Amino acid sequence: MEKLNGLGLLGFIMGLILLVPSAVLAADSKNADPCAHHKNLDQTNLCRAFEIDKSKTAQQKKNRYQNKNHSTYYCSLIKDRELQKFCFAVASQTKSGCANIVDAKLEKECNAKIK
Repeated sequence: MEKLNGLGLLGFIMGLILLVPSAVLAADSKNADPCAHHKNLDQTNLCRAFEIDKSKTAQQKKNRYQNKNHSTYYCSLIKDRELQKFCFAVASQTKSGCANIVDAKLEKECNAKIK
């Protein structure tokens, strides 16, 4: 009987270890990915390149050492070359990067996004 109580206690502890972290992550709104709704991986990475910085406060954007801008990293994960050129041009805010895009519609959108 004592062995059964020990196994029951062990099972209870293991259940807590497995269930509590997932419940905490689900309740934490900061871990919510604003780009999770995209099915295409290229579109997801493009969204992450542009949206990741929007959730930061002005104070967080000031401290570039702790809060690095990873938009170019997400651009490098895009496999479609035209979309990748678009992403790099907009992320780095360079109009000359838009000139390298062959697709006219994408080039026009790129020029519109760069200030």
